Amino acid sequence: GARSSHAALAMRNDPQRLAWAVMLAAFGTFCITVIAVPISVRWLLNNSGRSQSVTLTLATGSAYASRPSVGIAEAVFGSLENLQSGTALETTGASRASLDFSAPFTNETLGAVNLYSDTQLVMLRANTPRFEFSPQPHLIDVSLRRGRLRASAAAGTTRAVQLIIRTPQANITLDAAGIVSVEVTAGETSVSVRDGTATVTTLASTLQLAADERTIVRTGTSELVVLRGQRNLVRNGNFAAAITDGWTTFRNRADAAEAPGEVQLGEQQGRTAVQLARRGINWAETGVKQDLKYDVRDLRRLTLHLDLWLAFQDLRNCGTLGTECPLMLRIEYSDANGKPTEWLQGFYYLASTDAGTSKRCVVCSPPTSDHQFAQRAEWYGYDSPNLLELFKTGGRPPVSIDTISLYASGHSFESYVGAVELLA
Repeated sequence: GARSSHAALAMRNDPQRLAWAVMLAAFGTFCITVIAVPISVRWLLNNSGRSQSVTLTLATGSAYASRPSVGIAEAVFGSLENLQSGTALETTGASRASLDFSAPFTNETLGAVNLYSDTQLVMLRANTPRFEFSPQPHLIDVSLRRGRLRASAAAGTTRAVQLIIRTPQANITLDAAGIVSVEVTAGETSVSVRDGTATVTTLASTLQLAADERTIVRTGTSELVVLRGQRNLVRNGNFAAAITDGWTTFRNRADAAEAPGEVQLGEQQGRTAVQLARRGINWAETGVKQDLKYDVRDLRRLTLHLDLWLAFQDLRNCGTLGTECPLMLRIEYSDANGKPTEWLQGFYYLASTDAGTSKRCVVCSPPTSDHQFAQRAEWYGYDSPNLLELFKTGGRPPVSIDTISLYASGHSFESYVGAVELLA
């Protein structure tokens, strides 16, 4: 009141004092500007991003996409490219689909999210820093509302990849290359780490999971506990080590003068994989094999997961006898009498136009399964039914799983396997 009016009057009566006040205020504004502008510009440059290239591919069944630019749910046939942030996806029944993320301009593979049956997911963000000097990672951020997914962050990328999966109960984060499975059911989220490490965060706590560890987060949970994951009976199943670690290679061919085929480690779309390749005229097979000798009498469930990529085949389906697929998996097991039996599962992309061509091995003893169709030049994830129940249908329940083999068979072929898991 009176005091402030007196101070203002005194300042008007003292021009020198007024000048100093104006100069100090201007200098303060200058200092703030000098500091704030570079910080703001730096923040903008570091955090400015571009949208990644995101493609949805339908593997089997039915899937629907609700894109913000369209506004209604669309049935997916084949694939949808350049999906935007905010796109909602849904699979129905026994369907499977995959989301593939790649960097803008370079098309470097960054990660993938495989959606299983009756799954609902929203793609929140998929951004890559605009400028090379930015310390920020590639970001893939999705929300799983219900159902199951398997997500992977690519290895060997020029910039780190951060993959976040948000559920009603927790956030799951991969800050480096790895693979995680997440399932959302009524009131709970199940998290299993297959490769690498993942951080599970709730409002109350944080937990880090390593490979083959899992946890269950229930609504209202205050404490997170590490649980023993399903054991992968296959050693070096992700081929992170040399092929000789756990595996032996084999090559067979009808004509010794022709090429025997190649078995080697390589990289396919950002993933380490074993390559099985050959060009020839007559029959040959090339593959890897691992001895297991695992007693399964006390097990109630045994399942197989396989990540594969088919690049080339020259025979339709899997040949006339159903034994020459560009990728085949063979499990040898023994029954209670020690009698050996084998089960074959094949994968192909070049389908026959002849309806009479068999889609399974016609010279194999039971149990037999239809070979699986997979899109060419795309990662395909296969999950088997309970193998213990399947093997029982052959009349000889297994006592021991003896070996597992991955091989390509035919004349000319090229296939890749990124992961094989026999989960007990």
